[in-house]
Amino acid sequence: MSRQLGVEMKRIIAMAGALAVVAGGIAGCSSSSSSSEAAASPAASPAESMVGGMAACDEAAFTKAVEDQLAAEGSGEKLFSIDSFQCKDGWAVVFPTVGASEENAYTITSVLQAEGQFWVPQDRMKVCGTQDGSSTARPSDAQVPESIYQPACNTN
Repeated sequence: MSRQLGVEMKRIIAMAGALAVVAGGIAGCSSSSSSSEAAASPAASPAESMVGGMAACDEAAFTKAVEDQLAAEGSGEKLFSIDSFQCKDGWAVVFPTVGASEENAYTITSVLQAEGQFWVPQDRMKVCGTQDGSSTARPSDAQVPESIYQPACNTN
């Protein structure tokens, strides 16, 4: 019986060690800061590209998010370019050029929030807060971070 108990204890210790290694690996994969910010340029450095956990703040991630958003809307419009973007605290404002054709393409403002490794489009009317119309200041009920509020909520 004691031999069986000893084998069982070794198995438990081995499993605990394996779990510690896995936990350490997972911790090493997370972003060191949830407030990383990328400049309004598609060429963010690798250190600046991680926002909101695993969502990359880069042109490729925003291209996918905007293309998915256009497909969901069913407007028949397509993405021609990501002109600029900014990220802060798991939020992003993206300025893509979209349209049915290049001749009638136009730039829109897209506000996205990071959810895990994905950027999810948000309704600007909800996340920008209650604006009184006489001020461009960030309202207290806005969810968009102050540092990107103006381009996210006070543009086209």
